[in-house]
Amino acid sequence: MQIRGFYEFGHTLDVLDAESHGFSPADVARVDRFWAIGDMHDSSAGFVLQLRDGRHAYAEFLHWHGFEQDEDFRVDVEMLEGCELPTAPLREPFPGSEPWPPGGWSHEAAHLDRLLAQGHGD
Repeated sequence: MQIRGFYEFGHTLDVLDAESHGFSPADVARVDRFWAIGDMHDSSAGFVLQLRDGRHAYAEFLHWHGFEQDEDFRVDVEMLEGCELPTAPLREPFPGSEPWPPGGWSHEAAHLDRLLAQGHGD
């Protein structure tokens, strides 16, 4: 089973809410594509999401361990026009931003869609 992006997507689903981001995990129909990079200290990922109402959104996750292993992360969201792809990170500075997205886009997202089917984040 592929695990690339699994950790990051799980945290993204835990944080998404309609008030802050314009949609909740229950509104996500599937992951169209994603990218993910990480090591023992930081990880980041981006997910192009197809919503149940036909809209598309881009959710970007950034996670880091600070001083003495204090952990922090953020999720930023941008609504997309049609099936467009984001061309730059949502916030700077962004580790591994050249070239962007780091590692390129992957269309193999079935493992991420399984998180949605399991009701993760609801």
